[in-house]
Amino acid sequence: SKDSMAQTLSCLHILPGVPMRVFPHRIPVRTIFDSHAGSGVCAIAISRDAKCLVTISAGMVQRVCMWRWTYPDESPVCYVELSPEFGFQDFVIFNPQNPYEFVSNSKTQVIFYLWGDAGLQYSTPPLTKQTFGSTVGHFTQSAFHFNATQVLTGTSAGKVVVWDVERKRGLAKEPQGRLRGMKATKLVPMQEESLTVLLVLESCIVTGDVRGQVKFYNGHLQLLACSDHSGTGPIQSISFSKTPSDPPGASSTSSHPFAARNFILSTSDATVLRVATDGTDFEKVMKEAKKAVTAIACHPQQSWLAMGSHCGLLKVWDYKQLQLLVSRIFSSAGVQCLSYDPAGSFLATGLTDGSVHVLDAISLLSCCEVFRFSRGPITHVQFSHDSEYLATADEKYAVTVYKRVLQNERRCWEHLAGLHSHYKPIRSILFGIQLDGSEPRLLSLGEDRQLIEYDLSSSSKDQLVVLHRHRVEQAAVPLCLAWYPHFSTESFILTANSCYKMKLYNATTKMCR
Repeated sequence: SKDSMAQTLSCLHILPGVPMRVFPHRIPVRTIFDSHAGSGVCAIAISRDAKCLVTISAGMVQRVCMWRWTYPDESPVCYVELSPEFGFQDFVIFNPQNPYEFVSNSKTQVIFYLWGDAGLQYSTPPLTKQTFGSTVGHFTQSAFHFNATQVLTGTSAGKVVVWDVERKRGLAKEPQGRLRGMKATKLVPMQEESLTVLLVLESCIVTGDVRGQVKFYNGHLQLLACSDHSGTGPIQSISFSKTPSDPPGASSTSSHPFAARNFILSTSDATVLRVATDGTDFEKVMKEAKKAVTAIACHPQQSWLAMGSHCGLLKVWDYKQLQLLVSRIFSSAGVQCLSYDPAGSFLATGLTDGSVHVLDAISLLSCCEVFRFSRGPITHVQFSHDSEYLATADEKYAVTVYKRVLQNERRCWEHLAGLHSHYKPIRSILFGIQLDGSEPRLLSLGEDRQLIEYDLSSSSKDQLVVLHRHRVEQAAVPLCLAWYPHFSTESFILTANSCYKMKLYNATTKMCR
């Protein structure tokens, strides 16, 4: 997400412009470390001649830096710090006709820059509701008009602000005139829906909006065509193919330059679409998680990684071949936890609505009925070593156990029993093996400082028996639980707590080692 990127990205990687199919593992040709140390980068642009970079930091006081990345310098050529009153500048773009000019914008302020021997200078022309007597909305993206003097900015009110050099004698002829003479000259209503993307393609102006529409305008902002992709979500970016692909029999010249280029667009719901040349047909290239990824599980035998997100998307990737194997969407709830069985045949999935799904590990199809025995979101799910038992924990402090059965000669699980065994959140559930045999043993650890072991062999339908309860902490809060590697005849349980301490407990006596 943009928020996490802004907090963590503080180095820049310049990659070779080689198609991915030719150069699948791109190696940076230059890395600038700590470009904005301590704050990260929230916006970046590269000039048309590919010699200059501009970056904007993500800190409270934003810094705009110019870089000649082909030089060995580790510091910017020049920089300027912006006042917080200009808002959070999160978009920047170079003038394609002049690498010494660029523009950035926040939701409330557009800033024009000029850099050179005198350093980096900027101007902040005002624009309010009173300027044109009409609501402006929040600024979204800006672009340089191909007429060489105008700059366009889209707004959340469905309008485009036209910025131009103020017509005063001698002002536009000087480089400083472009910087200091910019003012809002027009506010053009384009549509009712918010504009999210604005770009210039040769002699055409392109917009994307919250309804999934892509519209094409001439230089006077007159509508030429519209490509409607309703239902795909707000458009976040549009990228056109570099070379036009004229259909068979088409003339070499076209009255609509945009009609000769395929394009790819991405949406806020993490979908990427490819739109064909005529603009009427589109295909889904990929669908990613639009909310946080909250669960991962590695296959015990294959190089597969299952990932689930709060939007309900479950995907299985081959992390060696770097390809997607299969995916599934749970439309009613988000994925909270995942676990493969020891043989790798099944994938247990706990959802935010309290349901538990046991899926085929290859197809992700349900293998048995959906379990709905929990009153809160499932937080943990775990198989025993022999897959005889499946246990879950939920946000209502309950542990639920399912036992394997045969139904129509197929392996499945059925509900055995559940118990509200804790009075604070459960941090871990853990299966192990009895020291004097091969029977499974089950433990749970909660923020109530209770380590509980259950008697699975004595448990029956709707009755989960507790074997032992032990208080493992006095002041600290236990956070996680694991089996210590078996190096001797003794068996140990390892815990970690909120005071940054790890403790070893004898698995039989529960005494702290």
